[in-house]
Amino acid sequence: MTLTRSLKWTAGVFLALLVLIVLLVDWNGLREPIARRISSATGRSVAVNGDLSVHLSWRPRIVANNVVFGNAAWSPDPAMAEIKRLEFTIDLFKLLSGRLEFPEVALSEPHVLLEVNQDGVPNWVFDAQDKNKSVDVPTIGLLTIDHGSVIYRDRNHHTEMALDIRTLEDGKDDPQLRLEVAGKGRFKGLPTTLHARGGGLLSLRSADNPYPIRANATLGTTRASIEGSLLDPLHLKGEELNFKLEGSDLALLFPIIGVPFPPTPAYKFAGFLNHDGDVWTFRRFKGTVGQSDLGGNFTVDRGQRPQMISADLVSKQLLMRDLGGFIGAERGTQPSRTPPLSDKVLPAEPFSLEKLNAANADVHFRGEKILTENMLLNKMNAHLTVNDGVLKLAPLDFGIAGGNLVSRIEMDGRHLPIAIHVDTTAKGLHLDQLFPTFRLADANTGTLGGRARLAGHGNSVAQMLASANGETALIMDGGSVGELVLRLSNLDMANSLLVMLGGDRQVPIRCMVGNFKAIDGVFSVQDLVLDTPKVNISGSGNVDFTDESLNLRLVSQSKGFSLASLRGPIAITGTFKSPTLRPEMGGVIARGALAVALGAVTSGVGVLIPLLDFGNDKDSDCALLIGQARSDARVQSSDFAPRTGKR
Repeated sequence: MTLTRSLKWTAGVFLALLVLIVLLVDWNGLREPIARRISSATGRSVAVNGDLSVHLSWRPRIVANNVVFGNAAWSPDPAMAEIKRLEFTIDLFKLLSGRLEFPEVALSEPHVLLEVNQDGVPNWVFDAQDKNKSVDVPTIGLLTIDHGSVIYRDRNHHTEMALDIRTLEDGKDDPQLRLEVAGKGRFKGLPTTLHARGGGLLSLRSADNPYPIRANATLGTTRASIEGSLLDPLHLKGEELNFKLEGSDLALLFPIIGVPFPPTPAYKFAGFLNHDGDVWTFRRFKGTVGQSDLGGNFTVDRGQRPQMISADLVSKQLLMRDLGGFIGAERGTQPSRTPPLSDKVLPAEPFSLEKLNAANADVHFRGEKILTENMLLNKMNAHLTVNDGVLKLAPLDFGIAGGNLVSRIEMDGRHLPIAIHVDTTAKGLHLDQLFPTFRLADANTGTLGGRARLAGHGNSVAQMLASANGETALIMDGGSVGELVLRLSNLDMANSLLVMLGGDRQVPIRCMVGNFKAIDGVFSVQDLVLDTPKVNISGSGNVDFTDESLNLRLVSQSKGFSLASLRGPIAITGTFKSPTLRPEMGGVIARGALAVALGAVTSGVGVLIPLLDFGNDKDSDCALLIGQARSDARVQSSDFAPRTGKR
């Protein structure tokens, strides 16, 4: 027999034996060995309860029926996955080179349970898995799913979702979107619905072909949708996805995504969403919050501890009430969780330290127009930073009433109670713009300036003011005040009656100065002077923020004459909510007993003059009067100085 004939005979015998093996081997006998092998690798029980068949080729096709994959030992549910029919092919050439690839995988009625136990351990982490060793995920080509379902359960976060998954055979409306997921349940305690469509899993592994996706979800009153392509869908890394987000209150996002937002009115945004590693970016978004427009860029870096929020926000027109949550005020549409005490007016709502410590932040905000109930603010510029529980607003500046308000605020929430420092300066505010609903004299609208430098502690606005230390000051040049107010403060009974009968005329103000020193929440008057052509008024006493009480005394000196005049002090007492004004009948002041009111002004008030911002006008009433008061004080001091020499 020649060698050629011998080889042909040998090959024929081998093929015949191979055919006999395929025909005669009972593949069901391999079910238990295969199950034991998988169980040993995963630490879970595995069973093939139906028939097992193999169709041999260079891409063998394996079919297993009624496959059950066991659950973690701590779960009351015995099965993590049940598959009525599993069919797949293996590429032997790739397997010989050390790569595991399934060109085709078909799942019929797969039911999967994904759950997290009370210790935060998921059931998809296997006991036998080496946590320090990376796992090579096999490549899957064409995936077909028929009537699949997934249940996700995490009772620690009040979450349970039921998802239906299937592949679409035709994809007539969009051939690229072949995988469909629809689900409902509760996520973080919120009623949730989800619908998504994506490309086939073959494109999951194709770096040259971005994975198409379209999805929308509703969580409580929050709605979100995305549409676009993912460059790395397994890690949700994508090109710029079109992203839309809307809801009733931004604060409701905190339990959903863990990003702290303040309470807001209804909002609606649209922009582009990027994800790269631990960084999520909402780029070039535009939208509205309440009746305000808002746009810019917003980034969250979850790789930092705590997470880092960076934002650059811009608004062309913004209503102050829409910003209420950002500055700590309760929105009118949202009732306070802590009702104020019946006899108090200061906000007692506690600050949320959970949100203050939930993230670090670096946020810039620029606003062209800020609308309040009665006035217009402009050119707002704010820079907010949060660093390990320390919040800073530096600067918080905006134009107001023709002038400027410049503030620096710091809140330290690392310890309880929260410590706060406030440094605010108001410069060149015009009264007619500051109080547009008040009737002011056209000839002299007046200019206002002031400052506040305070430090305190507490977990609410009321507590912080009740512990405040520092100083506040106010100066006003020009303007006007109702003549009735001046008459009543002077207890000029007869003339007050005439005013009440004939109407309240405006009396021009030459200068007003108020200067308070705060010690442990008690603001004591250092200087309180109002000078007009008809009367001078000086004040003393204090305002106590610890119990919201008033204890002020006003004394006036008239520059006119009235037969029925009864000039005496006015006492302002009571509380912020219920103040009372009453005359001190036993304290009538004789005419001439008061010196010029401004003569009592301390030398420290002079630093307030620049806050009026008169430009080159150095002859303002306040500047002249305070200068005259200082001169008079020096003269009086020299008059009472000890004298030496001959008498």
